Amino acid sequence: MLSLAPGYHLYAYGPPATAAEIARFMARHAEPPPGYLAVVRQATGIVLLWQRRGELRLWGPDEAIGMEDAYGVSAYLPGAIAIGDNGGGELIVQGEGAIGPGLYLVAAGSLFLDEDAPWIAPDLIALLERGEGAEVVCRSDPIDPDRIGASVFEARDDG
Repeated sequence: MLSLAPGYHLYAYGPPATAAEIARFMARHAEPPPGYLAVVRQATGIVLLWQRRGELRLWGPDEAIGMEDAYGVSAYLPGAIAIGDNGGGELIVQGEGAIGPGLYLVAAGSLFLDEDAPWIAPDLIALLERGEGAEVVCRSDPIDPDRIGASVFEARDDG
């Protein structure tokens, strides 16, 4: 499974992306965010908690395309790609922002990569494997450990 920094708890995840899903994503985004394809080839629909705070949700390719269609990220932020969210109305976007290229947290209703968009990490690998920027994404109140439990596998609904 994913190589995650020790502060993460894998709360939920789904099956790996299919070749067809990845092809659809690549048809839209010729240059996916660094590390994204490696992650979705292992699991999709990933929900992580950071030090019992959450949540960091990473979308699979089809969900990323659907959210792109819903929010129009690339129309407002040319070259940017939304790959997840924090469950609180903020999107995780790979793009060229005020600090340079990397992951940023952008309010869904205010799609700007300016000084108001917090820098998360240089890439997905830094965010997941080293925990860089996890506290920026996962800002909710602590979650009761009794409610966390084991990871939940969300099976693909193919029919």
